[in-house]
Amino acid sequence: MINFFRLDNQSRLVDLPGYGYAKVPDSERQRWAELIETYLNTRPVLTGLVIVMDIRHPMSDYDWLMLDWCQAAQVPAHLLLNKADKLKRGATAKTLLSVKNTLRAQGIAASVQTFSASKREGLQALYNKLNQWLIEDATTPDST
Repeated sequence: MINFFRLDNQSRLVDLPGYGYAKVPDSERQRWAELIETYLNTRPVLTGLVIVMDIRHPMSDYDWLMLDWCQAAQVPAHLLLNKADKLKRGATAKTLLSVKNTLRAQGIAASVQTFSASKREGLQALYNKLNQWLIEDATTPDST
């Protein structure tokens, strides 16, 4: 299921099904993959993609697929390393640095942040990124 959230008259936040650790049959995973692919490939106004991943298991095959799609489609990606509250501060910082280094080594220009939904840590940084995409980028004149 794709969930749409209206932010204002022109902007929407769209929640696509994530299936990294969902316990569903392979047929359901395949259906989700087709749904996501169709959605992403038919949205020319897509401003950015937030890829939510468990900080304890970052950069899964699914995450790489999403990043590869973003690169090919020239859509900005923002990686949200969720469940940061499950790790100690040092381990959180180490994982964040490791993900940034991995992206840099692969030539991927995605932004990355840690996040904890349960403790609401990183919420302002996420708001700032969304505002950048939805407000600031929308008011920047097109250079073409």
